[in-house]
Amino acid sequence: MRGSTASAEDGDITERRTSIRRTSESSPESNNEPKRSDYGFLSFRDFTWHQFTGTMSTGSLAVVLFQTPYKFSGLLTAGKVIFIIDLVFFAILCVCTALRFYINPKLIVKSVYDSHQSHDEPFYLGAFGVSTALILQNMSLYGIPATGPWLVKTCEVLFWIYFACVLLAAVLQYQTLFVTRNFDLDSMTPAWLLPIYPLLVTGPMAAIIVQHQPHASASPIWICGVTAQGLGWMVTILMYGMWTIRLLTSEVPAPPMRPSMYVAVGPTAYTVTAIMALGSAASKGLPDPFLGEPPQAAARTLYVVAVVAGTFLWLFAFWFFALTTVLVALHGKQLTPNYTWWSFIFPNAGLTLATIQIGKAYDSPAVNYLCSVMTAALFLGWLFVSASLLNAVRKGRLG
Repeated sequence: MRGSTASAEDGDITERRTSIRRTSESSPESNNEPKRSDYGFLSFRDFTWHQFTGTMSTGSLAVVLFQTPYKFSGLLTAGKVIFIIDLVFFAILCVCTALRFYINPKLIVKSVYDSHQSHDEPFYLGAFGVSTALILQNMSLYGIPATGPWLVKTCEVLFWIYFACVLLAAVLQYQTLFVTRNFDLDSMTPAWLLPIYPLLVTGPMAAIIVQHQPHASASPIWICGVTAQGLGWMVTILMYGMWTIRLLTSEVPAPPMRPSMYVAVGPTAYTVTAIMALGSAASKGLPDPFLGEPPQAAARTLYVVAVVAGTFLWLFAFWFFALTTVLVALHGKQLTPNYTWWSFIFPNAGLTLATIQIGKAYDSPAVNYLCSVMTAALFLGWLFVSASLLNAVRKGRLG
């Protein structure tokens, strides 16, 4: 009798794990079956943290347009327009998400804390954080030259508020995941990387903000950027190991989900960008004196080390990009519009920014031309993804 009971329990457990795995593969943002809302368009219940992957991609494109090496007349204007679109998009999502929570307050807790594997929305809270970081970067890039010292101080204050919030969120969110969930490794998706993503873009953001800050303000921001990038990168290394094991021991994600594999490109790409950009800004970011010497003495050496380290890591990001591109291309006809399509943009924007830093460091015309090609491809990709998703929303068939 006990043996039959145990066998039945084992069968139930196996069935539940299979169900969880299947549900995980068809998460809200990437369900293979078309979904039609009540009125053909998205309703308020459809506005989740997943949608902020769109503002991540739009904001990152604006940063790339500003930093691409070969500029032409109107490029900065295009970047400003993309930035404005990003701001409007972000504001709309914030309002709609707030209305969703107002209509059903219980969803506030569920959206950031849920013990069920089948519910992956808490992972995407990181997309909101990254979107905020990119807005701050674009404020510094496009806004400060056109305004006054008040925006310099505003960016400094907002940077520290942002860092405090994302650090707290990273601690609490992973604590929740560790304590309340029992994951199967074969159900892992790249979304597991998203909670640490806001720290991975803190380094590049710090490198941009310090350019306009007085030294007294720039030095703490620079040091914070280095430490935040270190934490983000170390957590990513742990996740990379699990992701590689998952790919070796289980099937790759289903074709409609495969664009999400580009998410693995981002952590390395943004770390390369952070290392080299912070190294370039070391003369302004290092304390004065630094180890008993003027900061300029150490800044040059530090930049050389940063360039070597960035070059060392760059090909790793490209490897993930190439691997994912091949896997996506193998079943390209099976792709259907869903929110994972934003993964074509944001992580690869990080790879473009990393390549821009390498071209700048080596003063290589060939690499700089490559950056221009990557920027153009990124812009065209953003137009295509935006149009495809808007058309899918209009028809009520967003996967």
